[in-house]
Amino acid sequence: MNETKKRNGSKDREAAQEAHYDELATWAETADIGPDARITKSAEPEAGRSLLEAVLGSTEAVRRAVGKPSLSARGTSPSRSLRLPADMDAQLVERAEQEHRNPSAIIRDALAQYLAKAS
Repeated sequence: MNETKKRNGSKDREAAQEAHYDELATWAETADIGPDARITKSAEPEAGRSLLEAVLGSTEAVRRAVGKPSLSARGTSPSRSLRLPADMDAQLVERAEQEHRNPSAIIRDALAQYLAKAS
C-alpha cells in the first residue's frame, strides 16, 4: 500500500512538473518580447527577481529555483544548525561586519582550522 502511494505521489509530481513546463513553454512562445528586443540591466536591484517571479509564478518558486550556490563540487551542500550564547553571537556578528563577511563563512573557516589541527 505504501509503495503504491509513493508511486502515485511521484506520478502526480511528474504530471504537475510537466504541466508547469508546458505553461512556461507557452509563456516563452507567446511573450510580448520581439526578436530584436534588448533586455538590459535595470537600475533597480530587484528587477531581475521581478522578471523571474513573472516567469516562475511566485516568490517561493524563485527562491526554490535560485537557492544558494553549492559549497561542494557537485550537488547541494550539507548544512548544520547550531546555537550560540548571546555574547558569542554578538562577537561573531561584530567580526563579520568588520571583515565584510558572512557569519557562516567565519564559522566555516574556524571549523576548518580546528579540524586541520585535530588531525
